Amino acid sequence: MTEHIKGGVDFTYLNAEKFKTNTISVFFNIPLKKETVTYAALLPAVMKRGTKKHKTMNEISVYLDELYSATLHAGIRVKGDGEALYFTIEYIRDEFIGESLTAKIIELLKEFVFEPLTDGGSFNEDYLKGEKQNLKNAIEGLINDKREYVEFKCREAMFGGEGYGMFEAGRVEDLPGITGSSLYDFYTDVISGAKVDVFAGGSFSDAALDEIRSELCGAFAERRAEYVKTEIASAAGETRRITEEIPVVQSKLCIGLRCGTEPSSKMYYALILGSCVFGGSPFSKLFNNVREKLSLAYYATSRVERFKSTMFISCGIETDKYSAALNEIMVQFEKMKNGEIEDSEIENSKLYMKSRFTSMKDSLRTMEDYYLSQAIMNNDGGIDELIERIDKVTKEEIVEAFKKIEPDVIYFLKGNVSEGGGEQ
Repeated sequence: MTEHIKGGVDFTYLNAEKFKTNTISVFFNIPLKKETVTYAALLPAVMKRGTKKHKTMNEISVYLDELYSATLHAGIRVKGDGEALYFTIEYIRDEFIGESLTAKIIELLKEFVFEPLTDGGSFNEDYLKGEKQNLKNAIEGLINDKREYVEFKCREAMFGGEGYGMFEAGRVEDLPGITGSSLYDFYTDVISGAKVDVFAGGSFSDAALDEIRSELCGAFAERRAEYVKTEIASAAGETRRITEEIPVVQSKLCIGLRCGTEPSSKMYYALILGSCVFGGSPFSKLFNNVREKLSLAYYATSRVERFKSTMFISCGIETDKYSAALNEIMVQFEKMKNGEIEDSEIENSKLYMKSRFTSMKDSLRTMEDYYLSQAIMNNDGGIDELIERIDKVTKEEIVEAFKKIEPDVIYFLKGNVSEGGGEQ
């Protein structure tokens, strides 16, 4: 499925004939670090504004329409202590329109990657100014999504200002110092030095695949580059409690836990199935007890971050129910560790996860993201294998996985507005 083309450049073909569209994507894998996180967030947005041939977003839009309404996506995806900058074009398969689009798509993708609109050694300052304002709004707007905000603050408290502890949109204080020339310098470093993955998803002829290999993969210079290695979260030590007051009605609670399970190990599958039993479904322990039976939360969920081996428990609660909700969450957590799990809970969770993972096959971009993550973790298992491994997990393995989990940070976003006023 994945071919090594040259040093630091790999090509993956995801054969999926059920789709009427194809995707071709380029991913650049770089470390998630303070010095470059804001540059990385800005770069795809600025590059998407224009190329040397198509100098404005309007020109790009018109040309994409000429390519039977092809779509362009660009952005970043966090991968543990690293991040992937991506450029993706999705278009109608050649056989459905009676002509070959693939060659034009390859050329357009190369244009975006290798020929962004620049003036000498600098990106267009007007485009940069606009995207800096957009990014500033996004960073400052994080607070408007209280659930996402409290989870980030919990993550930041766990891991600090480097790697997975950083907000991938960057830092407002970096923006004034970023110029068209400094962003271009960052761009050249990425293009020439980052680990590159090219993906083709859908259905392609052998000739089209050869063209992707030679014209797109072949356009990259060989480099000594590897994926960013993520260190998993190990023992937590003493649990820290952090409270932040905010003028809202509904308080938010996020608990960050260190799982200590290697993401490519057999125990990982027990961990994610256990998380589903615990708080990852509409029939989980947290949902049934914290929300339904005791009415202590508006929602109560858990999820596992695979790369870093962490779990986050998220709740929306009334301020005066904080202690009761936290206590009940920990009661259910102890039940998981003690093996107080019904066979029906495990079987229902297996069915739920099987459906969720099977649905990953319904999106080419979701499949790309899954297989890129697998490549970063040096795991070649496919989606069907993932489902099979989940199905083989036993209750004893779930208990073993949960006994390794330790709470690290309890972050309480405390609402201080009475019912009837303020934000939710």
